[in-house]
Order: sequence, then structure tokens, then C-alpha cells
Amino acid sequence: MGKAIEQIGTANTCITEQIIQIVKKIVLDKGLDAADLYASQLTGTDENTELSRILKILRKNDLSQEAIGQVLDKLASIESGKW
Repeated sequence: MGKAIEQIGTANTCITEQIIQIVKKIVLDKGLDAADLYASQLTGTDENTELSRILKILRKNDLSQEAIGQVLDKLASIESGKW
């Protein structure tokens, strides 16, 4: 999980808390593929770009659904550099 957090970095994302919670629920209920599908529906928004980047990092690091949920919960802390 640490490597994924490092790759996400401290860049400030424009993903709202509401979107983060929706994505977390989708990941826990249906998996990462379903979350990718949801992100693709946000096409043309800044949230789509950042969310897709974060989901790719999480997939690349082969995190479990539970670990992904934890990372999404702490996204604001990760961005602040206080993880």
C-alpha cells in the first residue's frame, strides 16, 4: 500500500468527497473494474482524469478491495503529505 500512496503523491486532486465515497462503495461492492466504469462516465471532467489516474495506480499495485477502500478514505491525508 505504501508504494501506491507514494505514487499517488501529494498533488491536490479535484475529486469531491461525495465521488470518493461513491467510488469506495463501488470498489467494495463490485470491484475495481466497476469503479473504472464509473470513472469513465465522468468523461470530460477533472474528476475523471484524477480518479482514473488513482485507480490505475491502485490496480498497478495489485491492492485488495479493502486496501483500496482504505486508500480512498485517506485520500485527503495522502494529498496533504500527512499519511
